[in-house]
Amino acid sequence: MMRPIRLGLVFEAVDLKAGDCPIVVEARLLPPPEELDQEILDEAALEGGNSRGEVIRQLYLTYGGVPVNIDALQPAKASCGFSSFLAEGSIDSGGAPGGEIRHFRDVQEALGFIRDFYAVYSTGLFNFIDEILDNPLRQGGSGRDLILGMVRE
Repeated sequence: MMRPIRLGLVFEAVDLKAGDCPIVVEARLLPPPEELDQEILDEAALEGGNSRGEVIRQLYLTYGGVPVNIDALQPAKASCGFSSFLAEGSIDSGGAPGGEIRHFRDVQEALGFIRDFYAVYSTGLFNFIDEILDNPLRQGGSGRDLILGMVRE
């Protein structure tokens, strides 16, 4: 039987450099440093990962993590009350396979929305974690394969 593995969620505000609302938020699942294989911790240290935050950053830059469409938790157009007035940006499906994606005017607006909305509601994604981890990744394998390759036994 496999041991339980803790996971965390890393958010990044990405500038698409197009339109009035060019900022989108990407979310990725990653194991925390306490779960990592020693070899991966050593690699992160070589790249300047001396603090917990720096190790997480190096892990994100090197492995990417398991992508999650955080807007799937509560579709952007279905947002009411709390989330609908927090962001002045726009909503675009843009043919995205995961559905609608919020776009923000600037990084500060996106970071505020991450803190005030995504971080609060992100626990809901763990209700369907198996589906997320079993999805195939672009680089091959599944999210589960990626996570298991990073953690200590």
